[in-house]
Amino acid sequence: MSATAKILLIEDDPGITDTLQRVLAAEGYQVAVENRGDAGLGRAAVETFHVVITDLKLPGVQGLEIVRQLHATQPRLPIILVTAFGTTETAIEAMQSGAYDYLLKPFDIPQLIDL
Repeated sequence: MSATAKILLIEDDPGITDTLQRVLAAEGYQVAVENRGDAGLGRAAVETFHVVITDLKLPGVQGLEIVRQLHATQPRLPIILVTAFGTTETAIEAMQSGAYDYLLKPFDIPQLIDL
């Protein structure tokens, strides 16, 4: 991925948002942040992003629904779903719905950057 890639981060935890935004920006990425699922979907509909990182549990629209809707309209857009509430069933559903990958919180920042 190009260092000028634009990432949409949809996360409602301010601590995680601040950390990821700071780390990703230091890696050279442009990071747009939304703290609600519906706001993230709306932003992805009007702006171009190279990657979406979304939490599973969000106000407005849940992460799995974000994956489904974005994958339906932008099937080549990599979507990384992160959650602290992961189950095998959720991971399978995320991948079948079009997620590029699925990470359990807490995750290694270098692992996320590699993705």
